[in-house]
Amino acid sequence: MNPIRKLRRRFIALATLAVCIILIGALGLINGIGYYTMKNHCLDTMAFISENGGTMPSRYHRNPSIWIEDILPGFTWAEDTPEFAFQTRYFSIRLNEDREITQVNVKNIYAFSEKQAVEFVKTALTEDEESGFIIKNKTHYGYMKTNLKDGGSLIVIMDCTREFSDVHTFISYSFWFGLLCVILYVIILASLSKKAIEPFVRNAENQKRFITNASHELKTPLAIISVNAEAMEMMEGKNEFTEGIRKQVRRMSGLISHLILLSKAGESTKAELKPEVFALKDVLKRNVEEFDVLAQDQQKKLTLACEEDFKVKTDEKFLSEILHILLDNGIKYCDDEGTITVSAVRGPKKEIRLSVSNDYKDGKDVDYKRFFERFYRNDESHNSKKSGYGIGLSIARELSGLLSIPLTVNWKDGRIYFTLIMKEGN
Repeated sequence: MNPIRKLRRRFIALATLAVCIILIGALGLINGIGYYTMKNHCLDTMAFISENGGTMPSRYHRNPSIWIEDILPGFTWAEDTPEFAFQTRYFSIRLNEDREITQVNVKNIYAFSEKQAVEFVKTALTEDEESGFIIKNKTHYGYMKTNLKDGGSLIVIMDCTREFSDVHTFISYSFWFGLLCVILYVIILASLSKKAIEPFVRNAENQKRFITNASHELKTPLAIISVNAEAMEMMEGKNEFTEGIRKQVRRMSGLISHLILLSKAGESTKAELKPEVFALKDVLKRNVEEFDVLAQDQQKKLTLACEEDFKVKTDEKFLSEILHILLDNGIKYCDDEGTITVSAVRGPKKEIRLSVSNDYKDGKDVDYKRFFERFYRNDESHNSKKSGYGIGLSIARELSGLLSIPLTVNWKDGRIYFTLIMKEGN
């Protein structure tokens, strides 16, 4: 994926996540307060009915007990009207101290006869709590048990369906409102994000252009320095001075090549890929042969372990470039007289695990998460005695991302492993 497009998508995703958290928190708080207020309103109404012997007077005056009513004066204005008592649907049953029914009041509810009211109260009496809510046939009823001074008890049942329905409706509207806000936010942010990251895009393009131009401009003086060093060797013979010049020229030339490759890796897109099916073992063998002489010069052993003739489908050129970087890195930082191994095996999920590993006995406590950072060089393994620039692995990660092939690094039993997880081709 193009880095700019990836940055833009990440920016939109993080901004949307922040808005979602705010909306969920705000709407959740509002709905929570509404639900809490509704429940307390129902319980307070049943308490008022209980205080008045199981009936409600024509006008309902009560002291606010819900904290939000202290913040919002007039919050219960509808309850102070003469019609409120006739809008409340409830019934009450009085029991004596022997739990025998002495009075049934069903005048204020139509859905229950006296017999049905008695049966429902039996259900309420089985509840452990003194007050609460029961759902029957998708209808919400509140109940409250009150002990009387004469040893009897009063049970008040109130239809709270309307109150619960209002809260559920508000929660539903809140959900769709929040979802609509998020969708509109994403649409607006997506249309404006391009302009928001435009300075970054411009700076990135200028940086790439500078790297490319500077790299090409540096090649000419380096070539002249190299030619002059060769001329000095022809006239005066080789010496430490000219050898040092040539060594630093080679180092600078390698750095320039890596910078150009890094710039191209960032600009490459999937449209430039040419995936094809090929034998992985042939590609591995060819790359190992190219680096075998370099390994021998450093008294290190380079081996290939690939028993099966796997077929893979990817861009061979980019895959070879990744292998070049990993092999160069493996030979460079392998322990003295150690072994570098290129292997390909079938993984547990039937994928192909291509690994480049080398001996690295001091790698137990190394922070491998930073290995793919540009210009990162570990103090112990990537020291100044070994020629490196700290960008090779970064390029390998860029190219593997372009091929959609995960590249990981881990250390086990004295060896460091760089692993590419590939799908088998047909």
